[in-house]
Amino acid sequence: MPKNEKISTLLRQWEMMRMLSVSRYDNKLDGRWDKATEIVAKLNNSGYAVSIRTVQRDLKDLCTIFPIELNDKNPKDFGWRWKKGANLNVPGISVSEALAMRLVEMHLIQLLPSNMLDSLQGVFSLARSKLDELKNHNNHLSKGWLDKIRVVQPTQSLLPPQINHDIQSDIYRAVLENRQILTIYKPVGIEESKEYVLHPLGIIMRGSVIYLVASAWDYSDVRLYALHRFNQVTLLDKAIQVPDGFNIDKAIAEGFADFVNQDGTIQLQLRCDECVADYLSETPLSNDQIVKQEADGWLRLTATVNDTWQLRWWLLSQGAGLEVCLPLSLRAEIKAALIEASMIYT
Repeated sequence: MPKNEKISTLLRQWEMMRMLSVSRYDNKLDGRWDKATEIVAKLNNSGYAVSIRTVQRDLKDLCTIFPIELNDKNPKDFGWRWKKGANLNVPGISVSEALAMRLVEMHLIQLLPSNMLDSLQGVFSLARSKLDELKNHNNHLSKGWLDKIRVVQPTQSLLPPQINHDIQSDIYRAVLENRQILTIYKPVGIEESKEYVLHPLGIIMRGSVIYLVASAWDYSDVRLYALHRFNQVTLLDKAIQVPDGFNIDKAIAEGFADFVNQDGTIQLQLRCDECVADYLSETPLSNDQIVKQEADGWLRLTATVNDTWQLRWWLLSQGAGLEVCLPLSLRAEIKAALIEASMIYT
Protein backbone atom coordinates (compact mmCIF):
# COMPACT_ATOMS: atom_id res chain seq x y z
CA MET A 1 0.00 0.00 0.00
CA PRO A 2 1.45 3.43 -0.98
CA LYS A 3 2.48 5.68 1.90
CA ASN A 4 -0.14 8.35 1.15
CA GLU A 5 -2.88 5.72 1.05
CA LYS A 6 -1.76 4.30 4.41
CA ILE A 7 -1.84 7.76 5.99
CA SER A 8 -5.34 8.36 4.60
CA THR A 9 -6.51 5.02 6.03
CA LEU A 10 -5.10 5.84 9.46
CA LEU A 11 -6.70 9.25 9.57
CA ARG A 12 -10.04 7.81 8.49
CA GLN A 13 -9.93 5.09 11.16
CA TRP A 14 -9.16 7.58 13.92
CA GLU A 15 -11.97 9.81 12.68
CA MET A 16 -14.35 6.84 12.75
CA MET A 17 -13.52 6.06 16.37
CA ARG A 18 -14.08 9.68 17.35
CA MET A 19 -17.58 9.43 15.85
CA LEU A 20 -18.68 6.45 17.93
CA SER A 21 -21.16 6.94 20.75
CA VAL A 22 -20.63 5.81 24.34
CA SER A 23 -22.65 2.98 25.86
CA ARG A 24 -24.46 4.01 29.02
CA TYR A 25 -26.21 0.68 29.44
CA ASP A 26 -25.23 -2.73 30.74
CA ASN A 27 -27.62 -4.51 28.37
CA LYS A 28 -25.94 -5.01 25.00
CA LEU A 29 -29.11 -4.26 23.03
CA ASP A 30 -30.08 -1.10 24.93
CA GLY A 31 -29.08 2.40 24.06
CA ARG A 32 -27.55 4.17 21.09
CA TRP A 33 -25.71 2.28 18.31
CA ASP A 34 -23.86 3.93 15.44
CA LYS A 35 -24.76 2.22 12.18
CA ALA A 36 -22.35 1.79 9.28
CA THR A 37 -24.60 3.85 7.01
CA GLU A 38 -24.52 6.74 9.48
CA ILE A 39 -20.74 6.55 9.84
CA VAL A 40 -20.33 6.52 6.05
CA ALA A 41 -22.46 9.65 5.77
CA LYS A 42 -20.41 11.43 8.45
CA LEU A 43 -17.15 10.40 6.81
CA ASN A 44 -18.36 11.64 3.43
CA ASN A 45 -19.21 14.97 5.01
CA SER A 46 -15.68 15.06 6.44
CA GLY A 47 -14.16 14.50 3.02
CA TYR A 48 -13.56 10.73 3.15
CA ALA A 49 -15.10 8.85 0.21
CA VAL A 50 -15.59 5.35 1.63
CA SER A 51 -17.97 2.40 1.19
CA ILE A 52 -20.11 0.70 3.83
CA ARG A 53 -18.10 -2.49 3.34
CA THR A 54 -14.84 -0.69 4.10
CA VAL A 55 -16.29 0.89 7.25
CA GLN A 56 -17.59 -2.49 8.45
CA ARG A 57 -14.24 -4.14 7.80
CA ASP A 58 -12.29 -1.38 9.57
CA LEU A 59 -14.54 -1.41 12.63
CA LYS A 60 -14.44 -5.21 12.91
CA ASP A 61 -10.64 -4.97 12.96
CA LEU A 62 -10.67 -2.09 15.45
CA CYS A 63 -12.94 -4.12 17.76
CA THR A 64 -10.05 -6.54 18.29
CA ILE A 65 -7.80 -3.72 19.53
CA PHE A 66 -10.06 -1.19 21.27
CA PRO A 67 -13.02 -1.54 23.69
CA ILE A 68 -15.59 -1.21 20.88
CA GLU A 69 -18.61 -3.50 20.89
CA LEU A 70 -20.63 -4.76 17.93
CA ASN A 71 -24.38 -5.26 17.59
CA ASP A 72 -24.82 -7.78 14.78
CA LYS A 73 -28.55 -8.42 15.26
CA ASN A 74 -29.29 -6.62 12.00
CA PRO A 75 -26.98 -8.24 9.40
CA LYS A 76 -27.83 -5.55 6.84
CA ASP A 77 -26.63 -2.69 9.02
CA PHE A 78 -24.43 -3.55 12.01
CA GLY A 79 -24.05 -1.12 14.89
CA TRP A 80 -20.98 -0.10 16.90
CA ARG A 81 -20.22 1.94 20.00
CA TRP A 82 -17.64 2.31 22.75
CA LYS A 83 -18.21 -0.06 25.66
CA LYS A 84 -19.53 1.36 28.90
CA GLY A 85 -16.74 3.04 30.86
CA ALA A 86 -14.29 2.95 27.95
CA ASN A 87 -11.64 5.65 27.73
CA LEU A 88 -12.64 7.77 24.72
CA ASN A 89 -9.58 9.97 24.60
CA VAL A 90 -8.68 8.51 21.21
CA PRO A 91 -6.24 11.19 20.05
CA GLY A 92 -4.52 11.27 23.44
CA ILE A 93 -1.73 9.03 24.61
CA SER A 94 0.57 9.27 27.62
CA VAL A 95 4.35 9.42 27.41
CA SER A 96 4.73 5.94 28.93
CA GLU A 97 2.11 4.53 26.54
CA ALA A 98 3.86 6.15 23.57
CA LEU A 99 7.22 4.72 24.63
CA ALA A 100 5.69 1.27 25.15
CA MET A 101 4.06 1.30 21.71
CA ARG A 102 7.32 2.36 20.06
CA LEU A 103 9.06 -0.58 21.71
CA VAL A 104 6.31 -2.89 20.48
CA GLU A 105 6.72 -1.52 16.97
CA MET A 106 10.52 -1.85 17.10
CA HIS A 107 10.85 -5.31 18.62
CA LEU A 108 7.59 -7.29 18.34
CA ILE A 109 6.57 -6.42 14.80
CA GLN A 110 7.35 -9.95 13.54
CA LEU A 111 4.87 -11.51 15.96
CA LEU A 112 1.84 -9.42 15.03
CA PRO A 113 -0.65 -10.66 12.40
CA SER A 114 -0.91 -8.46 9.31
CA ASN A 115 -4.55 -7.51 9.95
CA MET A 116 -3.63 -6.43 13.47
CA LEU A 117 -0.67 -4.47 12.13
CA ASP A 118 -2.97 -2.59 9.76
CA SER A 119 -5.18 -1.56 12.67
CA LEU A 120 -2.22 -0.71 14.90
CA GLN A 121 -0.53 1.55 12.38
CA GLY A 122 -2.63 4.41 13.71
CA VAL A 123 -1.45 3.73 17.26
CA PHE A 124 2.17 3.50 16.12
CA SER A 125 1.82 6.74 14.19
CA LEU A 126 0.24 8.47 17.19
CA ALA A 127 3.05 7.23 19.46
CA ARG A 128 5.72 8.54 17.09
CA SER A 129 3.95 11.88 16.80
CA LYS A 130 3.60 12.14 20.59
CA LEU A 131 7.30 11.51 21.16
CA ASP A 132 8.33 13.88 18.36
CA GLU A 133 6.09 16.57 19.84
CA LEU A 134 7.59 16.13 23.31
CA LYS A 135 11.11 16.07 21.90
CA ASN A 136 10.47 19.36 20.13
CA HIS A 137 9.37 20.83 23.46
CA ASN A 138 12.47 19.45 25.21
CA ASN A 139 10.40 17.19 27.46
CA HIS A 140 12.88 15.44 29.78
CA LEU A 141 10.84 12.20 29.88
CA SER A 142 11.15 11.45 26.18
CA LYS A 143 14.17 13.42 25.02
CA GLY A 144 16.58 10.88 23.54
CA TRP A 145 14.93 8.00 25.45
CA LEU A 146 14.58 5.67 22.49
CA ASP A 147 18.14 6.45 21.44
CA LYS A 148 19.33 4.99 24.74
CA ILE A 149 17.33 1.73 24.89
CA ARG A 150 18.34 -1.38 22.94
CA VAL A 151 17.36 -5.06 23.04
CA VAL A 152 20.31 -7.43 22.58
CA GLN A 153 20.13 -11.22 22.30
CA PRO A 154 22.13 -13.03 25.01
CA THR A 155 23.47 -15.49 22.41
CA GLN A 156 25.40 -15.14 19.16
CA SER A 157 23.50 -12.68 16.97
CA LEU A 158 21.94 -14.32 13.90
CA LEU A 159 20.06 -12.64 11.08
CA PRO A 160 16.40 -13.69 10.97
CA PRO A 161 15.45 -16.12 8.18
CA GLN A 162 13.29 -14.91 5.30
CA ILE A 163 9.58 -15.63 5.81
CA ASN A 164 6.92 -15.42 3.12
CA HIS A 165 4.57 -12.73 4.50
CA ASP A 166 1.44 -14.24 2.89
CA ILE A 167 2.24 -17.62 4.46
CA GLN A 168 2.93 -15.95 7.83
CA SER A 169 -0.38 -14.08 7.62
CA ASP A 170 -2.31 -17.30 6.82
CA ILE A 171 -0.65 -19.16 9.69
CA TYR A 172 -1.45 -16.38 12.16
CA ARG A 173 -5.02 -16.33 10.92
CA ALA A 174 -5.29 -20.09 11.40
CA VAL A 175 -3.99 -19.75 14.97
CA LEU A 176 -6.46 -16.97 15.79
CA GLU A 177 -9.42 -18.73 14.15
CA ASN A 178 -8.57 -22.25 15.41
CA ARG A 179 -8.53 -23.66 11.86
CA GLN A 180 -6.56 -26.56 10.43
CA ILE A 181 -4.08 -25.90 7.62
CA LEU A 182 -2.84 -27.99 4.69
CA THR A 183 0.85 -27.25 4.28
CA ILE A 184 3.95 -28.02 2.24
CA TYR A 185 6.79 -27.98 4.76
CA LYS A 186 10.50 -28.74 4.54
CA PRO A 187 11.83 -30.23 7.80
CA VAL A 188 15.41 -29.44 8.75
CA GLY A 189 17.93 -31.93 7.37
CA ILE A 190 15.56 -33.28 4.72
CA GLU A 191 15.99 -32.36 1.05
CA GLU A 192 12.36 -32.68 -0.10
CA SER A 193 9.33 -30.87 1.27
CA LYS A 194 6.41 -32.87 2.63
CA GLU A 195 2.66 -32.37 2.86
CA TYR A 196 1.15 -32.00 6.34
CA VAL A 197 -2.26 -31.33 7.80
CA LEU A 198 -1.53 -29.31 10.93
CA HIS A 199 -3.57 -28.21 13.94
CA PRO A 200 -2.11 -24.77 14.89
CA LEU A 201 -1.99 -24.32 18.67
CA GLY A 202 0.22 -21.25 19.13
CA ILE A 203 3.22 -19.19 18.09
CA ILE A 204 6.63 -19.08 19.80
CA MET A 205 9.38 -16.62 18.92
CA ARG A 206 12.73 -18.15 19.84
CA GLY A 207 15.54 -15.72 19.16
CA SER A 208 15.41 -14.79 15.49
CA VAL A 209 13.19 -17.75 14.51
CA ILE A 210 9.39 -17.89 14.75
CA TYR A 211 7.82 -21.31 15.30
CA LEU A 212 4.30 -22.62 14.85
CA VAL A 213 3.24 -24.91 17.70
CA ALA A 214 1.09 -27.64 16.16
CA SER A 215 0.11 -31.28 16.05
CA ALA A 216 -0.10 -33.13 12.73
CA TRP A 217 -3.01 -35.13 11.29
CA ASP A 218 -4.61 -37.16 14.10
CA TYR A 219 -1.47 -37.50 16.21
CA SER A 220 -1.48 -36.11 19.75
CA ASP A 221 2.23 -35.18 19.99
CA VAL A 222 2.92 -31.45 19.63
CA ARG A 223 5.94 -30.15 17.71
CA LEU A 224 7.56 -26.93 16.51
CA TYR A 225 7.47 -25.90 12.84
CA ALA A 226 9.72 -23.01 11.76
CA LEU A 227 7.74 -20.46 9.75
CA HIS A 228 10.53 -19.92 7.22
CA ARG A 229 10.39 -23.59 6.21
CA PHE A 230 6.77 -23.45 5.01
CA ASN A 231 6.50 -23.42 1.21
CA GLN A 232 2.70 -23.34 1.00
CA VAL A 233 -0.25 -22.94 3.38
CA THR A 234 -3.96 -23.45 2.70
CA LEU A 235 -6.54 -22.68 5.38
CA LEU A 236 -9.11 -25.43 5.84
CA ASP A 237 -12.69 -25.07 7.03
CA LYS A 238 -12.08 -27.56 9.81
CA ALA A 239 -11.63 -26.81 13.50
CA ILE A 240 -8.38 -27.83 15.15
CA GLN A 241 -8.16 -30.74 17.57
CA VAL A 242 -6.36 -29.77 20.76
CA PRO A 243 -4.50 -32.69 22.40
CA ASP A 244 -5.81 -33.59 25.84
CA GLY A 245 -4.13 -31.59 28.57
CA PHE A 246 -2.10 -29.40 26.24
CA ASN A 247 -1.15 -26.01 27.63
CA ILE A 248 1.45 -23.89 25.88
CA ASP A 249 2.78 -22.27 29.08
CA LYS A 250 3.12 -25.63 30.80
CA ALA A 251 4.90 -27.05 27.73
CA ILE A 252 7.37 -24.14 27.66
CA ALA A 253 8.03 -24.51 31.40
CA GLU A 254 8.86 -28.17 30.77
CA GLY A 255 11.43 -27.28 28.10
CA PHE A 256 9.35 -27.63 24.94
CA ALA A 257 10.77 -24.48 23.31
CA ASP A 258 14.33 -25.54 24.22
CA PHE A 259 13.90 -28.80 22.27
CA VAL A 260 13.22 -31.40 24.92
CA ASN A 261 15.53 -34.42 24.69
CA GLN A 262 13.63 -36.64 27.12
CA ASP A 263 10.53 -36.35 29.25
CA GLY A 264 10.93 -34.98 32.75
CA THR A 265 13.70 -33.14 34.56
CA ILE A 266 17.18 -34.12 35.69
CA GLN A 267 19.29 -33.37 38.75
CA LEU A 268 22.26 -31.56 37.23
CA GLN A 269 25.53 -31.39 39.15
CA LEU A 270 28.41 -29.27 37.89
CA ARG A 271 31.85 -28.20 38.99
CA CYS A 272 32.41 -24.59 37.90
CA ASP A 273 35.29 -22.18 37.93
CA GLU A 274 34.77 -18.89 39.73
CA CYS A 275 33.75 -16.98 36.60
CA VAL A 276 30.95 -19.39 35.63
CA ALA A 277 29.86 -19.74 39.26
CA ASP A 278 29.55 -15.97 39.68
CA TYR A 279 27.43 -15.77 36.54
CA LEU A 280 25.14 -18.60 37.70
CA SER A 281 24.85 -17.09 41.18
CA GLU A 282 23.34 -13.96 39.65
CA THR A 283 21.22 -15.82 37.06
CA PRO A 284 20.49 -19.28 38.54
CA LEU A 285 19.65 -22.35 36.49
CA SER A 286 16.67 -23.09 38.76
CA ASN A 287 14.93 -22.04 41.96
CA ASP A 288 16.46 -24.93 43.89
CA GLN A 289 20.04 -24.22 42.78
CA ILE A 290 22.70 -24.82 45.47
CA VAL A 291 26.33 -23.67 45.22
CA LYS A 292 29.09 -24.99 47.50
CA GLN A 293 32.77 -24.03 47.65
CA GLU A 294 35.35 -26.77 47.04
CA ALA A 295 38.95 -26.99 48.27
CA ASP A 296 40.56 -26.39 44.87
CA GLY A 297 38.84 -23.04 44.40
CA TRP A 298 36.13 -24.40 42.13
CA LEU A 299 32.46 -24.52 43.16
CA ARG A 300 29.99 -27.41 43.00
CA LEU A 301 26.52 -26.51 41.74
CA THR A 302 23.35 -28.62 41.81
CA ALA A 303 20.03 -27.72 40.17
CA THR A 304 16.88 -29.33 38.80
CA VAL A 305 16.65 -28.54 35.08
CA ASN A 306 14.80 -29.68 31.96
CA ASP A 307 16.64 -32.26 29.87
CA THR A 308 16.91 -30.34 26.58
CA TRP A 309 19.21 -29.79 23.63
CA GLN A 310 19.52 -26.17 24.70
CA LEU A 311 21.06 -27.37 27.98
CA ARG A 312 23.66 -29.36 26.05
CA TRP A 313 24.51 -26.42 23.78
CA TRP A 314 24.99 -24.21 26.84
CA LEU A 315 27.17 -26.77 28.65
CA LEU A 316 29.37 -27.19 25.57
CA SER A 317 29.63 -23.41 25.15
CA GLN A 318 31.29 -23.06 28.58
CA GLY A 319 34.31 -25.07 27.46
CA ALA A 320 36.85 -25.57 30.26
CA GLY A 321 34.86 -23.40 32.65
CA LEU A 322 32.78 -26.27 33.98
CA GLU A 323 32.69 -30.04 34.41
CA VAL A 324 29.47 -32.07 34.24
CA CYS A 325 29.43 -34.52 37.19
CA LEU A 326 25.86 -35.86 37.14
CA PRO A 327 23.89 -37.46 35.63
CA LEU A 328 26.54 -39.89 34.43
CA SER A 329 24.83 -40.34 31.05
CA LEU A 330 24.96 -36.60 30.37
CA ARG A 331 28.58 -36.46 31.57
CA ALA A 332 29.51 -39.19 29.07
CA GLU A 333 27.63 -37.40 26.29
CA ILE A 334 29.35 -34.05 26.90
CA LYS A 335 32.75 -35.75 27.27
CA ALA A 336 32.35 -37.55 23.93
CA ALA A 337 31.30 -34.32 22.18
CA LEU A 338 34.32 -32.42 23.56
CA ILE A 339 36.73 -35.21 22.58
CA GLU A 340 35.30 -35.26 19.06
CA ALA A 341 35.57 -31.47 18.83
CA SER A 342 39.17 -31.51 20.06
CA MET A 343 40.09 -34.04 17.37
CA ILE A 344 39.02 -31.54 14.70
CA TYR A 345 41.57 -29.06 16.04
CA THR A 346 44.37 -31.64 16.45
